[in-house]
Amino acid sequence: MQLFDLHCDTLYECYETGQSLRRNTLCIDREKTDRYEQYTQVFALFCGARPPVPMPERRLLFDVPPKRRLDALLETVRREFADNADWLTLCRDMEDWAWARAHGKKAAFLSIEGAELLEAPGALDRAYDAGVRLVTLAWNRANAYACGAAENNDQPLTPAGRELVQELVRRGIILDVSHLSEAGFWDVCVQTEAPFAATHSNSRACCDHVRNLTDLQFQEILRRGGLVGINLYSPFLRDDGAPAQIDDVLRHIDHFLSLGGQDCLALGADFDGCDSTPEGLQTVADMENLAEAMLSHGYAQSIVNDLFFDNAAAFFTRMLNL
Repeated sequence: MQLFDLHCDTLYECYETGQSLRRNTLCIDREKTDRYEQYTQVFALFCGARPPVPMPERRLLFDVPPKRRLDALLETVRREFADNADWLTLCRDMEDWAWARAHGKKAAFLSIEGAELLEAPGALDRAYDAGVRLVTLAWNRANAYACGAAENNDQPLTPAGRELVQELVRRGIILDVSHLSEAGFWDVCVQTEAPFAATHSNSRACCDHVRNLTDLQFQEILRRGGLVGINLYSPFLRDDGAPAQIDDVLRHIDHFLSLGGQDCLALGADFDGCDSTPEGLQTVADMENLAEAMLSHGYAQSIVNDLFFDNAAAFFTRMLNL
């Protein structure tokens, strides 16, 4: 089985808890990924949030001065990928990705979740040099560039945000519009015709949450040849407060496919970035349960392959070989 997942917060959790990618109590580690013949994971460098209750056992990124947060996360990146080089390869382009696959290694890409990590002088250069190839323009809060849908869905990009979009496209960094306000989404569309991704976003028609994509947004991503990753967070799968089930994931997949999305659907599970996922999908090792559910639901094996690996691999090949 092959898996290409567009979003997890496991590296951030490694930073705050002191755990390792090799073995941990989190959703992703070496043992949990061993069941996949080919495995590629996009690891997010999350901008940080203060937990609702004190957590003295954690080293909170939020306690680091804002201009130092990116560098703190990059220290974890350097340590983790050096310590795990025997099984996991950090990829900066598709040549690295092909090398990892040819040598039996798991492959990784880096993203930034929340462009406030880029506000310090020289931060974008340091992020790019470290291997960051995707940038989520906003998390839940407003920053110097954009605003998250959770704070104000009607707030457009700032002038600095419009400049950042142009610079990211120029460098060949993939734009990620998950979390972005709806007004910001359409601002991005004005600024560039480049394909972009929503790495971990579901359908608002199936679950009326501001973090989810409207049909019009999804169709715009599809028109551009972009990519959408299905998110496993329960509140983004159903809006009645009940725990989500695998059938809820299938509802979102069904809907996006009904809009013509077979070639642009992928997975962005959000492991270690959410506290509630459907029963049977608790860690990356459980993803075969979703594949089996899709086959039982009547999907052809080719569609399962597209969603689990092929669409993401094709999109990254196009975007990172430009």
